[in-house]
Amino acid sequence: MKILTQKREGNKVFLEIEEDYSRFQKSYDNALAAAGKEIRIAGFRPGKAPRKILEGALNLEAVEQRAAQDLIAEEYSEIIETSKIDPVDYPSVEITQQAKDKPFLFKLAVDVYPEVKLGKYKGIKLEKKAADVPEAEVFETLGRLQDRFSTVNAEGKKELLPLDDEFAKKVSRFGTLAELKEEVNRAMLEEKKAEADADLRNQAIAAAGADAKVEVPPAMVDREIDIMQDELRTSLAQSGLTLEDYLRGAQKEEKALRDDLKKSAEIRVRGKIVLKAVAAAEKIEVTPEEMQAEIKAMAQSFGQDHTEAEKRLNQDSRKYIEEYLIRKKALDFLIEHASVKIKEEKKS
Repeated sequence: MKILTQKREGNKVFLEIEEDYSRFQKSYDNALAAAGKEIRIAGFRPGKAPRKILEGALNLEAVEQRAAQDLIAEEYSEIIETSKIDPVDYPSVEITQQAKDKPFLFKLAVDVYPEVKLGKYKGIKLEKKAADVPEAEVFETLGRLQDRFSTVNAEGKKELLPLDDEFAKKVSRFGTLAELKEEVNRAMLEEKKAEADADLRNQAIAAAGADAKVEVPPAMVDREIDIMQDELRTSLAQSGLTLEDYLRGAQKEEKALRDDLKKSAEIRVRGKIVLKAVAAAEKIEVTPEEMQAEIKAMAQSFGQDHTEAEKRLNQDSRKYIEEYLIRKKALDFLIEHASVKIKEEKKS
């Protein structure tokens, strides 16, 4: 296999490939044999008919097309490695020469991972929300509990249980109101910390990407929309709903949903691209130990044995996990090297 020409225009790479005729002939022979097993010829068991009889019974143009497709698919990984490209979509293929005793020639055009010119990403200024829980918010939560456990008297009026130790025993595993209040405060504080951390991460990605120059390939956006749809399906399934149920309820077609998701998908893809570029600039890598730990954590979250789960992982799955960890480490790097100011909430 030879790469005759290779050029890049934006995020698309164009390649011209040459393969020896003998290699195409081998692929043709395999395609012919496979086709012979799929048809019945009177007097012969499947796959046992002589070649001349087989060729007379088959559409040879279709066999040649299959041979060409199989050959290109078989050599695609070698083409990627030799040309040192990082495709983000399936290639378009054009066969330019397919003739007996002549080299097999074809062209590929494929969208590739975009080139990124980073702006400032160290020392970016961020504001982190303060994570504190005013007592008034705790009592609001307790009030909602009161409402949930309220009763209606004979006159149709709502009666609330008094906020005391007996109330705590009735609505929780705690024996005193003070313990219940402490638990409510702890849970609300953890939630606010998680929200503050998520907001800080989003700020860091946006700030690092603000000055970055990158053209996002449409194929990456389409793939991200697929991921977001799968996330929506999973979320809906937890409530016993399907995506089709959601679309019917919202009176939308799937295309309209994808259009709605496009802007968010573009933002997410741009963030992923910038984080990968930061990781490359800072030579951030994932160690085998970190991969093992992540696989183990993922397996445990699904109630699976991590050794068996790891055996089932294919190359694409491992690459997905590795890229996720690299982005995560790059994001940690941004925050560690940022100037973070705590933003106090205004007291009402």
